[in-house]
Amino acid sequence: MSRWSAETLRIALAPGEAALLHPRGTRVLTTHERSATSLLPLLDEALADPAWHGRRVEVVLSQHFVRHVLTPAPGKALRRNEEAALVAASLREIYGDEAAHWRVQVHSQPPQYGLLGATVDESFAQQLDALLARHGFRDVAIRPLASVAAHHLPKRFQGWWVLAEPGWLSLFGGANGVWQHLAGQPVDADWAAALPELIERETAWAPLPAMPTVWIQALGVGSVSTPDSVNARWQVLPHDSQVRGALALAGI
Repeated sequence: MSRWSAETLRIALAPGEAALLHPRGTRVLTTHERSATSLLPLLDEALADPAWHGRRVEVVLSQHFVRHVLTPAPGKALRRNEEAALVAASLREIYGDEAAHWRVQVHSQPPQYGLLGATVDESFAQQLDALLARHGFRDVAIRPLASVAAHHLPKRFQGWWVLAEPGWLSLFGGANGVWQHLAGQPVDADWAAALPELIERETAWAPLPAMPTVWIQALGVGSVSTPDSVNARWQVLPHDSQVRGALALAGI
């Protein structure tokens, strides 16, 4: 059993797949579509079963459906609405007007560092909120996979964090309790072999140690071995290599 309450339904949404996890059982739903909204009819049908009914639900979103941004350092403490505005402005710089239609979550950091923002399509989030409310859930949390998976990192984390799931890799660099660099990209089945080159490239842009520790957290992609490279110290976080796809995201 993971850290979440035994009374909480955990739902994970990933391209083409949704997983429901509860002490009473599990269920995996699939579709040929890849968008987040394509999963909503499947979820609506599954939650019609009273076996899944409850008050609390936590939805874990694949990083495929999330975009992150690290803002410039504000240089002073900001109110929550000012933090959200800074994250939104940074997103617009990268993604243009499309970012105006995204729901923003903010991870605060000391003023001398940038804010870490996570965003998901607002229309999708509203539809998901309404769906869960229709099925009686009153305590709802919708979280990016990264915000849930980060709890499994060492308490004094310093270096690179590689968060791998089927088809996507998220990379976060941090030291002294703050995040200082991030990247994300689609990947194929050979993603682990490409890690040394990726780390070397990103280290050139980040204020992190030249010989960093790289923590690999693999979810739903099978077994993972450390790369054959001397440009970093490699560590693989414990994971169940037998659990694949969205079900691995639900069980994190």
